Amino acid sequence: MFKKIFLRGLVLALTFAFCSVFSLSSVASAGGDQKEPMAETRLSINGYEGILQGMDVPAALLAMKELKIGQPPFLKELEAIQAYGIDSSQSGVLQKGAARVHMFRLKFQSEGQAVSSINLKRQQSPQRPGLSVEDPMNTRNPDFGLFFDGTSWSGFRRQKEVVVLLKGAVSQEDFFRIMEKVL
Repeated sequence: MFKKIFLRGLVLALTFAFCSVFSLSSVASAGGDQKEPMAETRLSINGYEGILQGMDVPAALLAMKELKIGQPPFLKELEAIQAYGIDSSQSGVLQKGAARVHMFRLKFQSEGQAVSSINLKRQQSPQRPGLSVEDPMNTRNPDFGLFFDGTSWSGFRRQKEVVVLLKGAVSQEDFFRIMEKVL
């Protein structure tokens, strides 16, 4: 009796092992060297709810351009998408009632590429010449950027090779909390 149970268990174990190896090799050969899409992340920040999910890099860059994130845009205009050196991108919308915040999270191949893709040219504010954090009209440096058009905040924050860009008609406090969590 014990011998029959042991043999059945052994046969099942070998069958499972064979099927696992076969299915992994077929996935590896079918997938080639394509990158696996980033998993989606559910976010709940200060009453705002949404999902950050993988997005094709060219589509993400086009969406950011259409949303006019920053004035001028926080990312430079490069001729080729490959020139940005973006490994992966995620996007989503956080919502709280009628308030919406569009968000993008870009992972670059290196910190250097992330920094070189950030557009540091800015509009001069009529209130204060030069760069200052107190001037939300158009603050930017390699790690942080903020722009307020009178209705919506848009901005970016960089940490190593990750850059987060946001835009939404929300309070400045909510905007900063969201930016921190998405990063």
